[in-house]
Formats: sequence, structure tokens, C-alpha cells
Amino acid sequence: FDYRSGDFPLSRNKKHKHGTPNPIIGADEQTMIASVDKALAASGNSQTIGRNGELPLVQFLNRYLPFTIRAFSGHFVAPDGEMSPQLDVMLVDARYPLLAENSDGSVLAMLHSMLRTIEVKTRLQAKDLKKAWAVARTIRHLASQAGPDEVFYLHTNVFSYRAAQRLDTVEARYIEFATPDTADLDTFILRLLPQDQPPATTLGVELHYEPIHEDEASDEAGRWVPTSRGSHTVLSDLYYQIVQDSYYALHARGYSFGDIGQQVMRYMSWATYLG
Repeated sequence: FDYRSGDFPLSRNKKHKHGTPNPIIGADEQTMIASVDKALAASGNSQTIGRNGELPLVQFLNRYLPFTIRAFSGHFVAPDGEMSPQLDVMLVDARYPLLAENSDGSVLAMLHSMLRTIEVKTRLQAKDLKKAWAVARTIRHLASQAGPDEVFYLHTNVFSYRAAQRLDTVEARYIEFATPDTADLDTFILRLLPQDQPPATTLGVELHYEPIHEDEASDEAGRWVPTSRGSHTVLSDLYYQIVQDSYYALHARGYSFGDIGQQVMRYMSWATYLG
């Protein structure tokens, strides 16, 4: 074509429009669901997808995330030596060294490196949310060793490929067991039961507690509102949230390489022989 004539060929616009499915990550979402469904149909509890199906999610995140953020399974340890529960997915600031890596790929990470934790389920049952909120409170307690929430905030999530029960049942248990003042637990479900799907579309859902600010309603100050938001491609919304929140967290912490060097000394020591 002749650029001087202004006769340019049409190009395909890849910008994702708000309120529509994300076609690129949507394809990954379908592939992940299919692999989990196939593994469960083949054996009922296949090690090929991990204990709860965490491997497809870890692999997806490590394909798409910038190299400043890495996804692992395992534990993190606080400066006082207390270890977290087993975590299906941990998102870690890659500038920090790992304390250990096992033959199965699971790791032991420093609390100061942590950006987010995710508990993974193949089929979420309402009763799973009671334990998930309890784990979220434990993580918030451990995270306080790294600093107050306004400096060191550690998000916790539940991620499930499918819902095992009706959405209203899951929502009710999410609210029943919630303690938003002492933990946060956003919950992402890729596929609802067919009875909860609108006609001619496929939806997932995100469950979230939204804070009510003092300037919005003086008599509601300090309270939280549970929300349930449908999504065409929940995986893309989770990915977007991870990237955005992780960089906001890194900005708020403001750790330099000198700060990280000092923090490492809270977890590691010389093994000098003193005998």
C-alpha cells in the first residue's frame, strides 16, 4: 500500500472491551477446565493436575505473569520461624531468594516476598469456605510480622474450576463464615452449575467484600458489603487483579534491594563452625 495516499489496510483490534469475554485468556480457561475434567474422569484424583488442580493454574500464571512475579506451591515462613499452612498457589516477588525447593517443585518462601495466596478447588462446596476463611485469618496474622496492612497487605483467594452447589448456597456460606475485619477472601469460580447460567452464555462468578467508606454513609462506617459479580471469563479478571494488586503492593512497600538484603538476614544465618 502507499502510505502517502492514506489507504491503509484494516487491522484487527485486540483491545479487550469492558463487559465482554476475554477471547485470549478465555481459550486458556477452557483448556484448563478440560484438562481438569479429563484427569478427574480418568482417575478421580489424578496427580497430573496436582492435589486440588493447582498445577494448571500455576502453569498459566507463570506463562503470563511478568518475571517479577512467580507462582509456586508450598509454604512461607515468618521471621519468627512460624510456617504457614500448605498453600496451593503462592505469588512471590521474584527478587527474593527461596529458602528451599523440593523435588516436586514446591518451595519454602520468605513472608516478606509474598504477594498473594490462592487455595484451589476442582469443585467448590459451600462447606469449603469455612476452612478457607480460617486459613485466611491465619495468613493475615502471620503477615502482621512484616508490617501493618497499609504497608504489607497480603491478599488471599479461593479459586475453583467448578461450583459443586447452587450459587445461592455458596453465597450464603461465604457470608456466614466471613470475617472481613480480620481477613479477606475473594472467591473465584470459573463455571457455575447449569441451573445458574443465563441463557446462551457461560458465566463464572467472583465473591468479594467491599468496604463502605466513612464519606459514603456515616452510620455504616467500618462495615463491609458482600458482593457477587458475574464474569464471562473469570480467569482473565483474576489475572488482571493479580497484576494490578501486586504492583500496587510493591509500590506501597517500597522495598529497595538494600531493604531486601537486610530482610534476608531475618531468615538466614551463617553456618560458621563454632566448635
